[in-house]
Amino acid sequence: MKKYNLIIFGFLICILFSGCNSQKESEDVYNQKANEIIIQIIKESSCNCLLEIPKESLIETSIAENPSFDIRSFLISELRTDNNTNLDSLASFSKFFRLNLKALEKNNIKIVTLENLKSVKNGKGNEILKMCSKGIICIRKPIFDKTFQRAVIDYSFALTCGRVLPFPIYEFKNQKWNRVERKNYR
Repeated sequence: MKKYNLIIFGFLICILFSGCNSQKESEDVYNQKANEIIIQIIKESSCNCLLEIPKESLIETSIAENPSFDIRSFLISELRTDNNTNLDSLASFSKFFRLNLKALEKNNIKIVTLENLKSVKNGKGNEILKMCSKGIICIRKPIFDKTFQRAVIDYSFALTCGRVLPFPIYEFKNQKWNRVERKNYR
């Protein structure tokens, strides 16, 4: 009987650790893919500065900024997931996001803090405007489908009123993130 219990205990330990590795691997894939798409969008925008990325998820920022937009239904549809539980699981990876600072440096992209941006708005940020002569892009952390081949990401440009709604959808094809052209949402 003790031998049987040891076998079951060993089996449960293996399952527990394999689940942890799977979660860690998914977090690593999230970071890799999120950094890929963020760097690509910055390069395509021609901006040379990035406003620090908020800690909140895309869902949280969308609800706070535009409560009338049904972000959850939009994401469930665009990411082709079944329900809110699955969506929350996909969105949870963004909690562990780490911006690749070396990639930003390699591409001559500087990070601007919210305090820096406020100084510009108050007329005291000439050095920021000089440093960011090509513009400041504001990006929220993307949410991917379960295969990390489709993403929803929100971005806009600082000191402008423009915003892209509904949020752009990208698909990873031919080693590049490609924006999906789609008809109006709803």
